[in-house]
Amino acid sequence: MSKAITFTLDLEDHRVNTSEPARYPVITEQLLNFLDTQNIKGTVFTVGKLAEQSPELIKHIHEQGHEIACHSYDHTPLTQQTPSEFRQHTRRAKSILEDIIGENVTGYRAPVFSLTKDTLWAVEILKELGFEYSSSILPSSNPLHGLPTSPKKVFRWSNGLLEIPAPVGSVFGKTMPYLGGFYFRYLPFSIVNSKIKTSEQDNLWTYCHPYDFDADEKDWRIKGASMPVSLLLWFNRKNTFSKLEKLAKAHKFSKPFKEQTFKKDIPVIDPATL
Repeated sequence: MSKAITFTLDLEDHRVNTSEPARYPVITEQLLNFLDTQNIKGTVFTVGKLAEQSPELIKHIHEQGHEIACHSYDHTPLTQQTPSEFRQHTRRAKSILEDIIGENVTGYRAPVFSLTKDTLWAVEILKELGFEYSSSILPSSNPLHGLPTSPKKVFRWSNGLLEIPAPVGSVFGKTMPYLGGFYFRYLPFSIVNSKIKTSEQDNLWTYCHPYDFDADEKDWRIKGASMPVSLLLWFNRKNTFSKLEKLAKAHKFSKPFKEQTFKKDIPVIDPATL
């Protein structure tokens, strides 16, 4: 059974050493060309600081028919910010993106799904800043950030903000976001496709990064991460384009989040109950 999937990209600069040339502009252009051949229009969650450095790239993405949404100012997780800092930085990022594309930015995704039980104060701030939806929750346990008490299906916070949780499924006895990042890169397509077909979640979506498609980048060590984790994020990139193409052949892709119509009778959740 074919299902509708939204393509989303987390546009960020993962370089540890900024003296090295940035690779995301070239890789993103390659990805845009690929999406064009597949007639896929998606949502690009963009880091504000990157947009300051590459405004023409952001304009081009927007002109290609993709939605520009916010992915923080400098990719600092919510868990490392105070509410005041979050408000200031997110307002700045939103303004940068809106100035570049000339229209409102209504979507937000927290870096590394850091909207957790301890950072639910961000829900009110996002609404205050004019966001209409968030795609910031990983509804399972995770070594970094997760909110296993969250619904897995789309819901509204009690302030009206829409939340679109990451699609998750049980693989080898562990619940994981199989449609994104290194999970999508490493899992066999047969498993990914099976999880999609049997999923009870609505609004399935991918989450990728430019580096997921960059098979030619030399290996690098992530600051603060172990060598095994760094290698895990670096290996197995050469088949990402072909795997995404298989996904496009097996399933249809939806419009960007901003253009989708969501059910009116979805659950309403009070953050205090999670």
